[in-house]
Amino acid sequence: MMRWQYGAALAAALVLMGGLASAASAQPSATCGTAPLKGDRVALLIGNSAYNDWEWPSLRNAVNDIGYVCDAMAKAGISPRVVNNADKAGLDAALAKFAEEAKGAKSVVLYYAGHGFEYGGRNWLVPVEAPPATRRADVEKRYLSIEALVKRVVPPGAFTLLFVDACRTPDPVVRIEDTDIAKGEAGSAPLGLLDIGQGAVFYSTAKGRPALDFAPVGSPVSPFAAAVVAELGIPGLEISDYFKVVSRDVYKRTYGMELGPQQPFHYGSWFDDYYLVAPPEVPESVKSGPTLGAFAAPPGPPPVARGALKPGALADISLDRLAIEDEPIIIADVLSHHPAAELIGLADGGDPLAQHLAGYMFSLGVGVKKDVPRARAYLEQSAAQGFPAGQQELAYLLLENDPTPADVKRAYDLYIASSNAGFSKAKTHLAYRLASGTFGPPDFVRSQALYAEAAEKWHPAAIFALTYFATTREANLKRLRAIADAGNPEGSHWLCEAHFADKTLKDAIEDCGVGARAGFAGSRAILAWAYAKGDGVAADPKEAVFWAKLARDLPELRKDQRDLIAGIGE
Repeated sequence: MMRWQYGAALAAALVLMGGLASAASAQPSATCGTAPLKGDRVALLIGNSAYNDWEWPSLRNAVNDIGYVCDAMAKAGISPRVVNNADKAGLDAALAKFAEEAKGAKSVVLYYAGHGFEYGGRNWLVPVEAPPATRRADVEKRYLSIEALVKRVVPPGAFTLLFVDACRTPDPVVRIEDTDIAKGEAGSAPLGLLDIGQGAVFYSTAKGRPALDFAPVGSPVSPFAAAVVAELGIPGLEISDYFKVVSRDVYKRTYGMELGPQQPFHYGSWFDDYYLVAPPEVPESVKSGPTLGAFAAPPGPPPVARGALKPGALADISLDRLAIEDEPIIIADVLSHHPAAELIGLADGGDPLAQHLAGYMFSLGVGVKKDVPRARAYLEQSAAQGFPAGQQELAYLLLENDPTPADVKRAYDLYIASSNAGFSKAKTHLAYRLASGTFGPPDFVRSQALYAEAAEKWHPAAIFALTYFATTREANLKRLRAIADAGNPEGSHWLCEAHFADKTLKDAIEDCGVGARAGFAGSRAILAWAYAKGDGVAADPKEAVFWAKLARDLPELRKDQRDLIAGIGE
């Protein structure tokens, strides 16, 4: 569909720095994407801008986007091929050539910027000479099926990563002239779900929403392409974390714009971690020991590593920010400015914040290869210095890795120390553990008091928890509304969950949509249930199946939420 050209954007949350990170700072290479493909990671990048203006809105930036994305892919070690402003015959020829060269590829990145639509259960991209109206028998002759494209160019067993930067507004971009909608025949629709097998699809915008062609006004690239390129410069982001930081970047770029904010979303199925840029090898300076439980006491201070950041380099990351913001977003922010080795060097030099961040990175494999013993080594050092975030993260690590009774007791002590220091994330974690009985008989009174303290610091999960109590419900619904209205989709997600629990879903159905489009598993499940039951929204079995499938694709979906959507689309 059309990519809209409107408005002035708010500043992006992640500052774009360096060659990959500033798409507008230099012109893309004119020759990128023209050389023969090399290696086992390849990319096909298709940009269509030159639609005739009397039948189609032209897309000024689609071809520009491809140029910047091409340079970024090449720098990431992915061999690119560019196809710009192609008609149907040109596309068919380009696909045949690409497929022949990509036979041995183990992963294929496909990126499309242009117009698109859904018809007949398939999704179609629009060549530059294609008409805006056609007959059913001519659809396959005039447009290119994205599903067919994937089958033609991706070798069997290869991982597929598909980026689609196209509008998905309800108005059809292509009319099928000989369908009778009044008789119940299906016409064209916005781009829908693609079944690509092993891999992932990343849409620049949510279903029913436009994709902006530039933000701010005058930018040479779309907000989606700018974020894709910026975050591609961060090594070691597993693809699910990469999707999160790109989505957050695009949302904040376009929040407050006419037709904004734009919310990218993704789905897919893959078994192994996939990286666009592999995690760096960071030499080990901290003695991590052979197993998670090997530490009786924190290790001694390690030597300072070469290339370490100067003390104070992370001064803009306050405890208050650590206490309420997701770590992957903070780490992506840090790594967009500094290589992982420099952050690890600062940790090796004794900086407790860097040790905390390094511990989180190694525990989950964010920015570096996962290494749980090494993660604990850094968290032990951070906690030993009394750093509240390090204490909280170490407590969490202990409880999530087959804890012994001694581990459980130590986790409790760490949570108490961090909580007493005023760290709201620790208060929320401790409150949950107290209510669930991790540390003995459930203690709901103490749990509620801790949630209240964390909520005063605006920790979203704590605020949500307080909506379960009649005496604090209304005040905390207002807090969640303030978070949502400030442009944070986490507020909308928790409003969706809170109103569902209270059986007042009609009051938050729009919030469920915001949360679902932002990728929150619970919001997706609740929205699927709402469409299936007609609760808060007109019943729509097709929409119910759509959101249920997207919810099930997320591993973090809770069991009760999986049970909620059982049978929908299965």
